[in-house]
Amino acid sequence: MHITWKTVDEWREERGMEKAELARRANVSERTIYNGLSKNSRLQPSTKSNIRSIFPDKFDDRGEVRQ
Repeated sequence: MHITWKTVDEWREERGMEKAELARRANVSERTIYNGLSKNSRLQPSTKSNIRSIFPDKFDDRGEVRQ
């Protein structure tokens, strides 16, 4: 399953995390997050692995998003 920035933004809000903090921890620019949200684009594979390390509870053992 593909993961989009809107999904990641929902997870960020659940944790009460600022977008700037998410950008810093995911090693992307804040502008990348804003652009991804406006277009609801998919995450690149390298960014997805960074997001997986930030939100490990949202992924299963195979690295797929839990429903």
